[in-house]
Amino acid sequence: MIRYKGIQLFIHILVYIIVFPAFGYCADNVSVVREGNDVILDNGIVRAVIDTGRAEVTSLKYDGNEMVSQRGKKNIYFSMTTGAGYERPGHCIYSFANQTGEIADISCRKIYESGDRHAWDIDIHYVMQKGLSGLYSYAIVSHRSDYPDVDMGEWRMVWWMGKDNNDYLLDTICVDELRNWKMASFSDEVNAERGGIKEIVKYTSGARAGRYDCKYMYSADYYKLDAYGFAGPVRDKTSLTSDVDIGLPVSNGAGSKNNIGAWIVLPSHEFFNDGPTKNDLTAAAGIIHLYLNTNHYNGSGFTIKNGQVWQKIYGPWLLYMNKEGSPDACWKDAKKQAQLEREKWPYEWVLSNEYQGQMRGAVKGKLIIKDKLKPDVDAKGAWVGLALSEKENRNWQFQGRGYQYWTKAKANGEFVIEDVRAGDYTLYVFADGVVGEYSKDGIKVWPRETTKMGKIVWKVQHRGKKISWEIGTPDRSAAEFRHGATDYYEPYLFTKFADEFSNPLEYYVSENDWQEVLNYAHNPYKEKEPWKWRIYFSLEEVPLTGAVLTIAAAGAHQAHMYIYVNDESKEFVKFYVEPNRGNGLIREGIHAKYGVHYINIPSGSLKKGQNVITLVQASVSGMGNHIMYDYINMELEPIDRCSLSGWRQ
Repeated sequence: MIRYKGIQLFIHILVYIIVFPAFGYCADNVSVVREGNDVILDNGIVRAVIDTGRAEVTSLKYDGNEMVSQRGKKNIYFSMTTGAGYERPGHCIYSFANQTGEIADISCRKIYESGDRHAWDIDIHYVMQKGLSGLYSYAIVSHRSDYPDVDMGEWRMVWWMGKDNNDYLLDTICVDELRNWKMASFSDEVNAERGGIKEIVKYTSGARAGRYDCKYMYSADYYKLDAYGFAGPVRDKTSLTSDVDIGLPVSNGAGSKNNIGAWIVLPSHEFFNDGPTKNDLTAAAGIIHLYLNTNHYNGSGFTIKNGQVWQKIYGPWLLYMNKEGSPDACWKDAKKQAQLEREKWPYEWVLSNEYQGQMRGAVKGKLIIKDKLKPDVDAKGAWVGLALSEKENRNWQFQGRGYQYWTKAKANGEFVIEDVRAGDYTLYVFADGVVGEYSKDGIKVWPRETTKMGKIVWKVQHRGKKISWEIGTPDRSAAEFRHGATDYYEPYLFTKFADEFSNPLEYYVSENDWQEVLNYAHNPYKEKEPWKWRIYFSLEEVPLTGAVLTIAAAGAHQAHMYIYVNDESKEFVKFYVEPNRGNGLIREGIHAKYGVHYINIPSGSLKKGQNVITLVQASVSGMGNHIMYDYINMELEPIDRCSLSGWRQ
């Protein structure tokens, strides 16, 4: 009898271990409950309902407030778009990835099946920790050797904000110092005027009446962001109505006078494509975007071929919620949380072999920049990074297959790139004040070791022996030109250029200020009308071997440049700007992808005294055809014959 009871007890314990997690268990203040296809994570601060079959968060409650839209499929989800079409994960397999007394990490894994648009296995994770007012997420994308070819293009996570009939729960957007203000309500959006560009609306009522709005106007460089999202005051529960579209009440708290916030917090940028100048959508009306791999602004995709084995882990990042006295205080707290998350990176609780959290190495050194023609340039703030080699891949601006690790050099040039996966890399450097970049192949990183590079001397190479004049600041952005630092993000701004600037636009190097006279974008003046930009400069003597014109582009879209030197009856040279995509002007950006062009000018085309170079962006098929200049200069006495399209040094 005793033996039988012992066997019975053993069976009961076994059933508890195997079956009970499907129905619920409490893990030291982090509970997990299974209800059909849903898993509910709750730590007493945040409650998340996850549809494990679709790997979507259908409800996220904080402080009694529903932080996710309850309108159909507009919740928190992942999606992918390539030439094969649009796809969201489905038919996922649920399991625990990590389960301790203080953490619950659940996995929703979609395994590729014939007929799927994209031949990936996608493993999406949601993680809740004890005492934290947020929900982590990350995704592991894999390709087996027997899978067919597959392209990676747009790969993102979307968070639709909670709302009632007429208003979003949170009314203040916070992206950066330029873009943070009270947003229009949902009813303002419904009643807004629609124009020729589907993403742009003009509000006729509410806080932003009379102004345009577009999701792209909030785009930003991800590496410059600690946290972005929304905040706002919580209104009284009794002021809310039901969502008549689906017949569900929306609870937004009961009478709290505090403000709450909803944020994407980024502890690392290593998993994004295209390095520290990657820019893409952030928050916008009623939504927060996180573009893990982007194709906007000439963002790069990549292809994994049949026969190749590939895996990459995107994340983790934190969906963070907080409560402070004002929207600005919420934002400051979110940025403080981002710093705390960076200090914990790489996380110990991520158990994936691909993450290699406990096997990271580092690279350290001291950067010295020597520029004979610009001796004031130094290494302070220079970007120093590790990426795949260009011998087998494109430049880091167009890399998404692997990971990139970047830091900024200190005032004395010293740098440490931490938490790097073991492997072989190329070291890249670019700095304000310098055209082009430095690179060094063959950098080896070992697990739990620091690779010491010592002094790295970047001797900046110029195409000429003397700088005659320069326009702008080499920094891979058009921000120093008119509109570039203030309102470049305003939709339809390009329609006002003809009212502000003349055609031809005339700029005198010795007299004018480029911040006032030159626009941040050079596009058609009016529909189908080219816009001439004349640059006047003087030469005391004609250089014996001529000069070289440097044009560094912060971005361009279908830009066909015609250059004239002292004679507008015949073009001196014409070329297509490279890289030449991204639609940065229409998408309200301040840059896309960087490129440099060098144009040799023989002495016979120059003269003593006043000279003029005319720049014409000749593509006028649409108002969005443009070049955004980063920097233009003329150097005298070329050292050698320059390539027209050497995009970097």
